[in-house]
Parts: sequence; structure tokens; C-alpha cells
Amino acid sequence: MTRTEHGAGPQSSPLAMPNQSAAASSQLARSMLVVSMLAALTGVARVAQDAAIAWRHGTDPVVDAYYLLLAVVGWPLAIALSTLTLLAAPAEASLRRVSPAEAMQFRGELLGAMLLTAALAFPLSWLTLYAVAVGSWSGLAPAAAKAAEDGLSAFVAAVPLGLIGALLAAWLISTGRHVLTLLEALPPLVLIVALGLFHGTWLFWGTTAGIALQVVAMAVVLHRAGELPLPRINFHSPGWQLFGRGAIVLLAGQVLFALTPLVDPFFAARLGDGNVAALGFANRLILGVQGLVGIAIQRAGLPLLSKLAAHSPSEARHIAQGWALKAGLAGVVIAVAVVALADTLVAILYERGNFTAADRGQVESLLRWGMLQMPLFLSGLVLASAVVALRGGPALALASGVGLASKLILSAVLTDTVGLAGLQIATAGMYGITTVMLWAALRRTTDASERK
Repeated sequence: MTRTEHGAGPQSSPLAMPNQSAAASSQLARSMLVVSMLAALTGVARVAQDAAIAWRHGTDPVVDAYYLLLAVVGWPLAIALSTLTLLAAPAEASLRRVSPAEAMQFRGELLGAMLLTAALAFPLSWLTLYAVAVGSWSGLAPAAAKAAEDGLSAFVAAVPLGLIGALLAAWLISTGRHVLTLLEALPPLVLIVALGLFHGTWLFWGTTAGIALQVVAMAVVLHRAGELPLPRINFHSPGWQLFGRGAIVLLAGQVLFALTPLVDPFFAARLGDGNVAALGFANRLILGVQGLVGIAIQRAGLPLLSKLAAHSPSEARHIAQGWALKAGLAGVVIAVAVVALADTLVAILYERGNFTAADRGQVESLLRWGMLQMPLFLSGLVLASAVVALRGGPALALASGVGLASKLILSAVLTDTVGLAGLQIATAGMYGITTVMLWAALRRTTDASERK
């Protein structure tokens, strides 16, 4: 027997807590390393995709149109993935402890609801993309607007397909299947092939085809594991009550947070031809670097922090704050390395075909300015995961709202004074504000959890 079983628990607890913290931190580090390695492979595919776009089109108006429409399409998909991951997985886990059959029934009903949502999203996505493509409010120059209109029919199906894919991805994340990170390489690989073989609007068709292939691949993985139910068109499962807890507040926060990537292309479009494309190339590199650590934090850190939060909120906060500081330091190292290598990176990845030396200089400058956000982004992501694990949905929604407002205000002011680089500085300012808010919210949420 252990000392606890003999009644010595209170005497041993001071020693047990540091050991538990060390073990949890070690487990988090191992999980993050595995996911980061897989994310690196997917990141290579995404960088290769952008290199192929630069080779084929440079910073032509069609790339302006593509990145603007891609940001619009990505908005509902980002909301769906984050919301489903944070709501569906906990609800299903609670049901599974009581009855695996009820958990599978809830999956079937959730799949049926998502199929209906995808069907309704088809006409809505067409109307929205059409308004962006032909509307003067988008800021696109005439040539870019024409390219957007030509690619519209190809992009319409991306939203309903992506919504279904978001649910399948959420299930893969909840069961800890890291194969999802590899399957995310399918869309860029398909687009690379499409760009190599075809011209014209295949930039748009290739993206939609890649999303469709990824959805099929995720469905196959889940089916072989016996985790893909037949869809049910009803809402009888008790899982819906669990799913709905805090859904409105969380959804509001995700809607606001997902709006942030839309700010840059709309501001950039008003600064002239080629600016959306240049900013898109730079931001895709920044997202690729962020993804190496960011995906690991979300997919490895959130499950572990959720388990810790259920037993000891203060311990979860302690680990999250420690890892937030470590993530920030890692972000500084990454930023310094990218700034030093920016010219070489952009030249190797993009400078060929229709991508000129002038294009390289602009993208290189934007990449360097974009590194201001790296430490703040990584620290904030750790803190956000901890706040979610402690059910601090309102605090996260507030931080998202303030972050979006600060991004809009800073973008409007800085683009008038320093031009396109002002958008990168505004993003860093936004992450700085939200990181401070999340650090304070983590303490408040922990105190509230411990009082319950």
C-alpha cells in the first residue's frame, strides 16, 4: 500500500504536487513534439503550395482575388472547427462514460445536423462570395474583381465541404488521432498538381478539390475505426444539452476571433494591385511557422490541460503560465531566426517564374514585420487553451472582441502612416492586448473554478 492508503495523504501532498506538475509538463512536451513533427511535414506541403502559386501567377490580380476569397471561405470553416472541437468532444466524452451507444447516437445526430447545415450553406456561400467578387466595397481592382468572379463557381462548394470536414476533424482530434495533421497536407498537394497541369481558374478548383479529398480521407479513417455513424435527422440525444452549455458565448468569441484574418486582405486591397498577394505570401509563411508550435499547443495541450483542470484548476493555471512564458521565449528565438533569414527564405521559396525580385523585396519586408507577433501569438495560444479548459468562455469571447476592435483601429491608423507594413504591426498589437487579457482572465477563471 501507498502512504495515502494508510492515511498519510495530507503529509505527502506537498511532495505529490510538484511531481504531478513535472509529469504533466513532461507529457505536454512529448505530445507537442510529436504533433510538431507531423505539422512540419504538412507545413512543407503548404509552403510548396504557395511556392507553386508564386511560380505560376506571381503577384498577378488573380492571386489578389484568390487570397481575398480564401479568407472569406476560411471564416465559417475556422468557426466550425474551433467550436465543434471545444463543444462536441466534451459532450461526447461525458456520454461515453455512461453509454458508448448513446455517444454514437449523438455522433449520428450531429452528423445529420451538419449535413443539413452544409446544404443550407451552399446558397449562402454563393451569395456572399458573389457580393465580395463583384462589390466595389471589397476594394479589389477591376482585373482582380474579374478573376474573383471567374473563380466564384469553383469556390462555392468549399464551404459546405469544409463544414463537414470540420466535424470529422473535431472527432479525430477528440480521439487523439494525429493522422489528421498529415491529412491536412492533402489540399495543398492537390493544388500543387492542379497548378502544374492546368491554367486559369484551376487555382480555385484545385483548392476545392483538395478539401473534398481531405473530407473523404477523414471519413475513411473514422469508418475503419468504427467511429463514423450513419447520419440521423433528429435531436433526441441527451448530448445536445451538454453540447449547448456555453455554446452561445463560445460561438460569439469564435466568430469574432475568426473575423481577424479578414481584416488584412480588405485593407490591403485598397492600397493597390499586388498588395493582397504580397501580404498573402508573407502571412502564409508566418502561419506556417506558427503552425509548427501552434498546432501542437492546441491538439496536445488542450486535452492535457482539460484533464488537469478537472482535478486541480490551480495546477492547470501554474502549468499554463509556465508554458506560456516558454512559448514566448521560443517565439523570440523563432522571430530572430526568420528575420535573419527572410531574404534567403523568400528567394528560395518564391523567386521563380512570374515572381520577380521586386515582389521578393516586398514579401521579405512584410515577413520581417510579421515576426513581431510571434512571441505574443504563441504565449496567447497557451493561455487561451488554459482558459477554455477551465470553461472561461466569456473571458475568451471578451478577449476576442477587444482583439478584433484593436486590430481594426490599429490597421486603419497604421496603414495611413506606414502603409502595408502597418497591418503586420497592428496584428502584433492585437496579440499583445489579448495576451495580457488572457493572463488576467486565467487567474480569475481559476479562482472561480476553485470556489465551486
